[in-house]
Amino acid sequence: MVIQNVQFCLLGAALTLLTSACSASSETATVETIPPEIVQAEALIAPWETDDAPGLSIAISVNDEIVFARGAGLANLEHGIAITPDTAFQVASISKQFTAFSTLMLVSEGQIDLDADIRTYLPELSAHPQTVTVRHLLDHMGGLRELTSLSVMAGWMADDIRQRDRELELLSRQTGVNFPAGAEVEYSNTGYTLLSHIVARVSGQSFHDFTRERIFEPLGMTGTRFPESRNALIASRAASYYPTRDGFANVIAANETAGSTGLFTTAPDLLKWAENFETRTVGDDRVFELMAERASAENGDASVFAKGQELRVYNGLETWSHGGTDAGYRAFLLRIPSEDFELSVMSNRTDFDSAGLAFALADTFLGDSANFTAEPDLDWSPAISTQLAAYAGDYEIQPGMIFTITAGEDALLFGSLGAPADKLQPLPQIAERAFMLNPAADISLVFAEPEDGASPYFDYTIGLHGSLKAPRVELAPFDAGSVTLAEFAGVYESEELATAYTVTASDDGLIITHPRTGSFQAAAYQHDTFSSFSGAMRKLAFIRNQQGEITGFYGSAPLVDRVAFTRRDR
Repeated sequence: MVIQNVQFCLLGAALTLLTSACSASSETATVETIPPEIVQAEALIAPWETDDAPGLSIAISVNDEIVFARGAGLANLEHGIAITPDTAFQVASISKQFTAFSTLMLVSEGQIDLDADIRTYLPELSAHPQTVTVRHLLDHMGGLRELTSLSVMAGWMADDIRQRDRELELLSRQTGVNFPAGAEVEYSNTGYTLLSHIVARVSGQSFHDFTRERIFEPLGMTGTRFPESRNALIASRAASYYPTRDGFANVIAANETAGSTGLFTTAPDLLKWAENFETRTVGDDRVFELMAERASAENGDASVFAKGQELRVYNGLETWSHGGTDAGYRAFLLRIPSEDFELSVMSNRTDFDSAGLAFALADTFLGDSANFTAEPDLDWSPAISTQLAAYAGDYEIQPGMIFTITAGEDALLFGSLGAPADKLQPLPQIAERAFMLNPAADISLVFAEPEDGASPYFDYTIGLHGSLKAPRVELAPFDAGSVTLAEFAGVYESEELATAYTVTASDDGLIITHPRTGSFQAAAYQHDTFSSFSGAMRKLAFIRNQQGEITGFYGSAPLVDRVAFTRRDR
């Protein structure tokens, strides 16, 4: 792949390519010589053209040549360093493609068995009633608890060093699962972290060395690496930021996690990787066949993000993609094989919509393709009162995170469980069974077709990034005022997390305190069951013995179900 020699400049409009100065020959270019897709692309990234805020890097390849590569905004606010295409970003979950590919290279070579128990390679992991296989991890069907939530529950601070050995030790203590392996699909960072450890154990190399020698160096990805430690120097690294009321603040990326995240790369380097799916310079045919395989769980759900890449049809085109979110970094990689089109975009600010920009640019460059078929706006009519009533109810998007939908005569209202009427938010209808929750973040609720007069779930849809399913839950009548909060007070310890919490009673509920991470509040919403919208645990289900005494609780968090805590103060 080569970068086209012809670059375009718009004199007086500051439209540049590759952030370098235009050559003498290109300075004479006029507006008429600039392809319209380049002008449109420049307009799409114009909001990030700034000298006082974080921004983005982007590269687009068509027919094996980079036709557009740009940096906009700052890589480092403290030093005023501009982003260029050579700026390195952490691309978070895009790392999963490389982890899957590395695993499948060893599968193709006969060193890893796809259907082997993962304890074959990581014997320190706890045994589970249902065998978890390598294939389960690749397809997000392992049912293992989420590493990120577990670490928070264990009392790790956001800027603690997440050492790989310490993460593996935490995962090895887990005796419970979210569901039996293969039964469901649930996006899993845990699975891909474990896959990176399996690659290292089987190959006899660190994951850093294996990916460097087997993938990055053969493809000429000189700006790409899984850092061997948090102290590694990374050339042209962008710092990561989040917006504040009066500017931006640093987001510290302190972890050493690899496999599920951790990859640093540049926008042009990612295109070299994307093109490898066509050239097959690295990896044999078996690897690519396995990367493309799609699977379904026992409940019928498809493994959307299997092998670190999502297959979807967009405007008539078959696309392969994956996004990434970690610390202040945002990234997206898009391949459209029929058009020989690849696009990578990355940013260092938390409010950046990487998928939205990626697909908007795909529209710009491929809108004239014979295969491009814009999806028509479907006719729909506003929901009538009986339809709205079918959507009303309580929905649990994560353990203890319950939202209440209330139906009026001509509108739906949204709120957290138990929210007063004046705190409910109207939901404007935007399509058949679809309602807008947050226009700025492009978050909508899409209700499932009602069954027996009630929608069984809604999809919490985040633009073009994907959706989370929130099933309907039936709650028993409950009077929070009848709860004797004092009887829940005590010290509770978890062997799986190697930590303890102190529970005390307050006027408004329970206060759950960890010695490192501080306190959060939980309110009763069912018998012996409490929820929190901001704590390390979102649901606490207390346990009583035969004498009615509280002996412990099960703590749950996003993608973590029922971690056991035992009361130790008795």
